[in-house]
Amino acid sequence: MSEEREELLERAVFGKEVEAFLGSNVGRYVLAKANAQAARAVDAFKNVDPHNSGAVQKLQNDIKVAENIMEWLTDAVSQGLQAIDIIDSPD
Repeated sequence: MSEEREELLERAVFGKEVEAFLGSNVGRYVLAKANAQAARAVDAFKNVDPHNSGAVQKLQNDIKVAENIMEWLTDAVSQGLQAIDIIDSPD
């Protein structure tokens, strides 16, 4: 098996594992917590003193961390699906 095909298979398997994780109780919990953190930070951001740069930066960071978690997981699934498409395509 070629190294490229092996990498595609690893990416496909990993994507399926992440997809299964997201469908599990733990995965749903992680996504719910990330969404809740982002929502709380956005709400707090609406009322933060714009001159309090420390508070603004903290809220921006809280939002970004939550968004990153969701993005990393969905990217892994997407890359896995793309790998499957490449594997399944005729040569």
